[in-house]
Amino acid sequence: MTEKSALGLLAVAGFMVAIGEVPSVFASTAESFLTIESANVSIDDNDDNDDLTARLFVEGLLIPTDGTEGTFGYGILTDDGDSVLISHTHPGVLDSEDQRFNEDPIWHNHLVKLGDMEQCGDNQGVVDITWQSPGEVRIDDNVARISGVPTDEFEGWDSMTGESLSMTLGQDVSDVVSFKLNPVFGEDGLEAVCVTDIRSVEEEASVD
Repeated sequence: MTEKSALGLLAVAGFMVAIGEVPSVFASTAESFLTIESANVSIDDNDDNDDLTARLFVEGLLIPTDGTEGTFGYGILTDDGDSVLISHTHPGVLDSEDQRFNEDPIWHNHLVKLGDMEQCGDNQGVVDITWQSPGEVRIDDNVARISGVPTDEFEGWDSMTGESLSMTLGQDVSDVVSFKLNPVFGEDGLEAVCVTDIRSVEEEASVD
């Protein structure tokens, strides 16, 4: 078994462990961090690369960073790429090079491809997800700051399968959202990871 395949299996095992630790119901007051009031997104146009930078302002006073609120995050969607940028937190799942151990709730980025999955019903599911964490994400109270995310071709390998992949985020930003992730299990273990409770930014995102 290759190292990448082993990491993929570890990520799947992490989802199986984490499902018992994620609260099934959020109190309404605790969900304010899922409401993005406004977002500023810009593309740094230079000779070497075109990196994306974003600031997301949420309704609540604090964006959780300790993993106590389960698996959630923020996403940036484009019309001209083949993937989505997500920044999220989740204790109990080791799926990123930025995490130090399985229970590490550190915020990190992924490029993700979504698609229709029978297990997810009307929601879409994660088809591919990078083990590599493009760019950086920092949480300052109620602001998520994302920087240095490449918008052109990004190469890495899939966090869940260990297979090599190539993704392009693109620059034509169409929406900024918050979301939750819902693992779906069957007789053979993890069958799908569904993206649920998607909420668009309340004000139209400012894109420079």
